Order: sequence, then structure tokens, then C-alpha cells
Amino acid sequence: WSDPSDPSKGFDFLYLDAADYNRFPEGTVVARETTVEGKKVYAMDAIIGEGLKSTAGGIGVENLKGSGLIAGETARAYNEVFTLSYVTGRSVGIGAYLNRLGQRVIQMVHGPMILTGFGALNKLLGKNVYTSQDQLGGPQVMVPNGVTHKLVQSDQEGVGAILDWLSFTPKTAWDCSPVLDATDPPEREVGFLPSKVPYDPRHMLAGTRSPDGEWLSGFFDEGSFQEYLEGWGRSVIVGRAKLGGVPMGVIAVETRNVERRVPADPANPA
Repeated sequence: WSDPSDPSKGFDFLYLDAADYNRFPEGTVVARETTVEGKKVYAMDAIIGEGLKSTAGGIGVENLKGSGLIAGETARAYNEVFTLSYVTGRSVGIGAYLNRLGQRVIQMVHGPMILTGFGALNKLLGKNVYTSQDQLGGPQVMVPNGVTHKLVQSDQEGVGAILDWLSFTPKTAWDCSPVLDATDPPEREVGFLPSKVPYDPRHMLAGTRSPDGEWLSGFFDEGSFQEYLEGWGRSVIVGRAKLGGVPMGVIAVETRNVERRVPADPANPA
């Protein structure tokens, strides 16, 4: 540790003691000899792993090459085709990174996206700071920071959200978005009337029911409005909807006061 009394300040290097260093075949690690508290140790500069029997199955550092190839291909795919990730369970390391590279993310409420598990971080920090993966990449983190576009409560709802998103997506980059038969006639009257007092703009877009149960239609076809990034940039409402069966993008202004809570990071108690 840089300061043994304060692990939060980080460390100078990782090391192997002499017994562990001599246990590995030559060339396994690149290390320099130094001392820690009067004991001879080997500070590691690099972990090689190449050619070892233990890495023959791809479990050593060599598998990072494959991760890099997948990441590069995903980044290129976003510029060429429609990419969408559905996080149904714990997504760790390169899996979480690929979700971000694909840009569009639907997250199930019990599917955190993390680069490193909370147990490993606690060991690195030298104390029990985090108690769950959700503190690192759960919905309470990924929805407000804009990584997750839509949050679902179950896999059935998640599959439905995927199909809804695809219904707005053209077959290729050169095709028009799919136009379906209109569920509402475009020439109909809009039933919802904005008031002078603050109101929910979603009612103007999607429609709502009055206190006496009467349906007040919105601007877009009934049931077609899908909101995305609901927990991020809450002063603006964005989503997709259909008007006369024609897919459209939606941007509206939230005129009401909004409240945002930013939970404290347990790693920064001060």
C-alpha cells in the first residue's frame, strides 16, 4: 500500500514473495527484486502466461486477445447494423463492455452490469465497502447514468421490449422504417387537452384516462408510445411512437419540477 493506514490511497505495486516467485516456471512473470518491510519480494511488471499448460485451454491472459476482437467487432457493427443488448442476468467484464459498445441496452432489474465484482473491489480497498453487485452496476446506477435505455421487470417483459424496439427499426440502413396499418385514424381528434397547471406531457403523447374513466386520446396512436432513457435527463422526455402507423421519434419537454437523487458512493465515505 502507498499508505498502509489508508488503503483508499492505492498501492505502489503488486508483488510475489520469493517462495511464490520460484514456484512458477521462468518467464511466467516479469518482475524486479525489491524489499517490503525488510523482506525480499518480486514486484510484478507483467504477467506473461504464454506457453504454459495452464493456459492451453485459453484461461490465461491470452483470452484478452479474443475479448479485444469481440469488442472491436461490436464497435464496427454499431456503425453498420442495428445493435441491441438485453441484459437478463449478471454481465461481467467484457460482457458489460460489449453492452455499452452496442449503445442500445435493455436491462432486467436483476441483471447488473459490472467490470469487476464487489468482492474483488473490497479486497483491493482492504475493507468491506460494497455489499452487492447492484451498487456497482444495478438499475439504480445504469438507469440514471444513461447506459440503460429501458428497464424491465422480467424476461417476458424484456422480450416484449425487444420486439417493440424492432417494430421501429428498418430492415436495412437503406430501407424505410416499417409502416403498419393505423390502429387510430390519423384524422381523429386529440382528446387530451393541456391545462395551465402542470401536467404530465406523456398524457399528451400517449393519452390517458380521466378521473371518471373516460379515455382521452393523445397525439400518437394508442398504445404505440415507448419511452426510453426515462431515468436520465429527466427534464426531457424521449421515445418512439407511431402516428397513423408511421414510426416517429419523440422529444418533449418536461415542464414540471423534477427531483434527482444521487446516492453516495460507499467507497468515498467523506
